[in-house]
Amino acid sequence: MRKNTLIKKGKLELIIYLIVFIFFLIYALMLIYPLVWGFISSFKGAKVYWNNMFGIIFEYKFENYARAIREISDGDISFFGMFWNSIWFAVGSAFLTMEFTCAYSYVLAKYKFKGRNFLYGLCLFMISVPIGATLTSTYRLMYSLKLANSYLILITATNVYGMNLILFHSYWKNISWSYAEAAQIDGANFYQIYFKAMRPQATPLMFTLGLMLFIGKWNDYMSPLLYLPKKLTLATGLFRYNETAMRTGNMPVLFAGLFVCVAPILVVFAIFQDKMMGNISIGGLKG
Repeated sequence: MRKNTLIKKGKLELIIYLIVFIFFLIYALMLIYPLVWGFISSFKGAKVYWNNMFGIIFEYKFENYARAIREISDGDISFFGMFWNSIWFAVGSAFLTMEFTCAYSYVLAKYKFKGRNFLYGLCLFMISVPIGATLTSTYRLMYSLKLANSYLILITATNVYGMNLILFHSYWKNISWSYAEAAQIDGANFYQIYFKAMRPQATPLMFTLGLMLFIGKWNDYMSPLLYLPKKLTLATGLFRYNETAMRTGNMPVLFAGLFVCVAPILVVFAIFQDKMMGNISIGGLKG
């Protein structure tokens, strides 16, 4: 009797595992298929694409990638100019955002002062505010301050994001204050305690979130479109070229440009994947 029960339990577990496996397999295929389809389409000619949009081809046109680099431009801004704008926008935004968020959350977590809970609650409230609700006012403010089309626009990207603040705040709460006490004994002031004793403790979290922010800013087309119309990034250039591709019917060139734009992200992720996952594990253990 007990043996039959174990057999039935084993069969039930096997069925559950198969159902879960099939579900995740279908989910993975749904994610991978658009990428594979777009990659194959990037090698097609325009006529072949429209005649056999979803079919597999055996004649590849690598010149689509050359055309993408040549045609995806805007006035005096070439493809490589957009590439450079994407780099400084993504790197600068991610770096400044991490520095501001790390310092701000450190003060809220480690120091007691009047209004601390109010400031923390205000940042949490930012999570529930849709971006579109403040878009018009932010747009007018940036142009009133003449920050548009300048490197100073990175100031708008250094928002203390609510979710990042929660992660940093929780991280600092679990970091021992003994590091700061040891620095105080050695005669360190407030800034030395933060930069030399405490901030290095948050480096793994800063690296991981910074890399995720870099990817997000690299793919961001709305902010450069609004605030950097004369310093277009690759994402914005592709967004604008989409209209040209639809009008001329040359979608394969658009797909080629898309994968050229995605390539740096894939390289960065491949290089730092192990380190990023290790940092997440370290953060989870400390939390």
